[in-house]
Amino acid sequence: MEFRVAIQIKDNFIPEKEFKEIQEMLLGYGFPWFYNDCVSNIDKDDYYFTHMFYKEPSILSNGFKVFENFLKRINCNSIVRIKANLYLQTSKIIKHDFHKDYDFKHKGCLLFINNNNGITTFKEGNKKVKSKANRVVFFDPSIEHCSSTCTDQKRRITVNFNYF
Repeated sequence: MEFRVAIQIKDNFIPEKEFKEIQEMLLGYGFPWFYNDCVSNIDKDDYYFTHMFYKEPSILSNGFKVFENFLKRINCNSIVRIKANLYLQTSKIIKHDFHKDYDFKHKGCLLFINNNNGITTFKEGNKKVKSKANRVVFFDPSIEHCSSTCTDQKRRITVNFNYF
């Protein structure tokens, strides 16, 4: 199958000091995570934790400020949503259902916070992206994609950016 969806992967995308600040905030003991009954609104048996930094039209978290340089780096003109995702370790990797973040074409990227054996999969072409700290994958979030849990770390953390 020919892979027509544009996906770009960039490693070490954020300068180390800036990435460490983001990583320490999200991995810290005092960071607030919120329980969600399902990952993709399709499979109701999965669950995960999220933290919403921004949802159009408002900043929803004091932690938003750590992403200001990142937003400039990705040439973000308008934010739709910034959401951190925390998937707990499972005894075997659980692949979540495919979904679209929104039905309209827009820019998006996923920032991986920690190294683990979890993956993000894009339906067209079955393209898989491994979780690696400070890796960013750019794509149009209106294409079908899915996340997974991990088995080799206590948690898998990503930050999802939807923007124009």
